[in-house]
Amino acid sequence: MSNELLTKIQHVFDGRFTNEMKVVYLLVELRKLMDHARYRNPILRTFSNWVVHTSLEKYVEGSSLILKEFDDLFEDLYSSQKVPRRREHISLLTFRQALIDCFDHFGLSAPFVHDLSKWKQFSKFYCMIVGECPIVFTASRNTLRHITKVELRQTERGPILKQNPSIQFPTVQWKVFLRDGSSQYWSFQLA
Repeated sequence: MSNELLTKIQHVFDGRFTNEMKVVYLLVELRKLMDHARYRNPILRTFSNWVVHTSLEKYVEGSSLILKEFDDLFEDLYSSQKVPRRREHISLLTFRQALIDCFDHFGLSAPFVHDLSKWKQFSKFYCMIVGECPIVFTASRNTLRHITKVELRQTERGPILKQNPSIQFPTVQWKVFLRDGSSQYWSFQLA
């Protein structure tokens, strides 16, 4: 079964990402491969879940990482009043690295994760998929000090990169629900 899945996945890489269906298909097949081979990567699992779920309420590692990152970001901005730490889990940087690590592990050749314009195309379709219906993160293994949940609301066209004006990464808008009952909207570029 693993060899068949590897062949199917490699076939997806041999073409271009021309629509949302190819992205969904890739991530679903990748999840099957991960489950079959017992390959664990909580970030890849979480980002793959976004294409097929509207709510992540189980206490899973990837969801916990995203919620903790928002909680830490809130702490940095408002309580400590210092420059925020890196936003790896909420900007797709770790998703890209998790894909690279997974493809390397299984010996798959996936040029789109190494080529900026191809990654932009993949991330654009990915964002179109996850942006169509909000996904809610509520479950964390960590105690959260400031937030209760976060919701991915939508994707938008992002700023053009100065280095290469033909490349434009989308941004995602998150709704952050705070312990005091209020909420805020935060946007991040997906580079």
